[in-house]
Amino acid sequence: MVTLDNVCFQPQDARHPPRQLNFHCARPGIVTILGDNGSGKSTLAQLLAGWYPEFLPGTLSGDATVAGLRPGEQPLIEQAQRVQLVQQSPWLQLSGCTFSVEEEIAFGPENLCLSETEILQRTETAMLMTHCQHLRHRHPATLSGGEAQRVVMASALAMKPRILLLDEAFGRLSPQSTEEILTRLSAWAQAESSLVIVFECDATRTRHYSHSLWRLTPDALEAL
Repeated sequence: MVTLDNVCFQPQDARHPPRQLNFHCARPGIVTILGDNGSGKSTLAQLLAGWYPEFLPGTLSGDATVAGLRPGEQPLIEQAQRVQLVQQSPWLQLSGCTFSVEEEIAFGPENLCLSETEILQRTETAMLMTHCQHLRHRHPATLSGGEAQRVVMASALAMKPRILLLDEAFGRLSPQSTEEILTRLSAWAQAESSLVIVFECDATRTRHYSHSLWRLTPDALEAL
């Protein structure tokens, strides 16, 4: 699903020397990549999400494939059908053009021109996985940080991605909500043969659910 062979990405105006990254994961389930603040976790997540080169300018070398495609091979709007990225701040990821949580979660599938039945099914399933059913009629602008984060996760899941990237996406959630969602994500990944890559500073929340742990260091991406 994801292969990085001697991949070196150097963002424009980077302040740190480049490093070669090697990573391979073909197995469904949850993987955790650990790294300190400023280690490059978000840049790596954005690279895997297909932001290069449109929204992540820089130079890329080595052999990288994500869900069968090389970074930059498809426009981001097409890549979003295969890979979804949920970041730390939900307010930067809400569409801003819907009037209810239900509409927000359905927004992505509607843009795929799916049938109404399929859109409704995806929306209901995503709300159930993220415990958003009781929020369905709320306006996105009225949500708390934790509620908004769950809605953003639901919106990503409604796209049925092969790879789901979560970049410190649990920071606004309670420990109980985090556990519930990780449990459901683990089952979802196995059922859909999908991969969930979680980027965190430490593995306290995700260790139990991950089949492998990696650490992003100043020199490499190392298996733990």
